[in-house]
Amino acid sequence: MSHNDGQSDDVQPGGVALRDPFVGAPFTEAVRRFWRKYTVFTGRASRSEFWWWWLTSFAIGLVLQLVPQAFTPDAPLLENPVGSYLFVLWAVVTLIGGLALGARRLHDANRSGFWQFLHVLPGIGSLVLFVMFLLPSNPKGTRFDLLPGAAATTARKR
Repeated sequence: MSHNDGQSDDVQPGGVALRDPFVGAPFTEAVRRFWRKYTVFTGRASRSEFWWWWLTSFAIGLVLQLVPQAFTPDAPLLENPVGSYLFVLWAVVTLIGGLALGARRLHDANRSGFWQFLHVLPGIGSLVLFVMFLLPSNPKGTRFDLLPGAAATTARKR
């Protein structure tokens, strides 16, 4: 196994290797796996891994918007500039990881991660992706897994 592919054969908490999707991942493990696999666009992510992170990220973004509101009660709700800056900062910090997790979730449903370009279509694109993220695992999605040694083989061919 290559050490720069971002994947690990090590068994993680819950008995699932980091390179494998963790079906039924508990909340804390899903969040931990998000950060451990922040830049990994290969492989797959289970629905629980995806949705636990999505809920966490949404909650943190909402808190970042609302907490500054307590210090400026006269500002219209969700229009506090400090909250807006904090929210945008959170979005920028989690952007790459969110795209990587989205790609892995689509892979688990046997779809290409490039489907995420649908986000550029206002409304309908995100709705289509929402439905795609809900799709169950498809065994054919293993085609997106990085096989042990594949990264090393690819690097040697260059």
